[in-house]
Amino acid sequence: MAQNVSHQSPSKVRPPSYLQQYNCRPPPLLLPLLTVVQLAVFVYDGVRLGSITSSGPVDPHSPLIYSPYRRREVWRLLSYMLVHVGWVHLTTNMVVQLLVGLPLELVHKWWRVGVVYLCGVLLGSLATSVLDPRVYLAGASGGVYALLAAHLADLVLNWAQMELALVRLGLLLLLASTDIGVAIYNRYATGPDQKVAYTAHLAGAVAGLLIGHVALRNLRLLRWERVLWWISLVTFLLLVLIMAVFNAAAPDGYYPEQEV
Repeated sequence: MAQNVSHQSPSKVRPPSYLQQYNCRPPPLLLPLLTVVQLAVFVYDGVRLGSITSSGPVDPHSPLIYSPYRRREVWRLLSYMLVHVGWVHLTTNMVVQLLVGLPLELVHKWWRVGVVYLCGVLLGSLATSVLDPRVYLAGASGGVYALLAAHLADLVLNWAQMELALVRLGLLLLLASTDIGVAIYNRYATGPDQKVAYTAHLAGAVAGLLIGHVALRNLRLLRWERVLWWISLVTFLLLVLIMAVFNAAAPDGYYPEQEV
């Protein structure tokens, strides 16, 4: 008995929809847990130092904060993401990282988002150490900007599969421009003593764009995207290597020697 079998050409197979990738298996726990830890550290520092204000507490001797005088304590290159300067700084970072991070976790899962976040934090501190060698660094802005830029990488990788891709791009640009506008206002409208580590913000965004192409899911891998994957990975690794070597072997006098 002959039997008809319907066979679709691979070229006509419908690509997966981006919306269908949203699910809670496993649930998005990384960024909520990280946010709770950051809040707990802030409250602990406030109780220990005796005050919580919009611009404090600030403890330059904290074992977590990045200090140019203690740059060889390598854990500080990551641990500074747990310390925030004032409740405004903390609240802004918590809201933005949850707003932009949870959708990424729902699609790409916590381990991929965690890689993007930590790479943004790391490149942010290394770049600050090399390009702005006399400032302290506190806050999760490197990781937050990495998440923002990772959304751009996600758009590049999965544009054809995304519903309302232009709307997503517009909302992302609106959120990013609002956050940048607030940072500029804080720098130029709150007095000369206000120091904002723009280097960490920008380096975090660069890391998010590069590692986003490497770590995030690509629903339909094209040949040119394979090339982009390698270019992004090699570029990020070279940036980290160059900055790490400079941080370890900088010429005398480049970094401050005595803590004030």
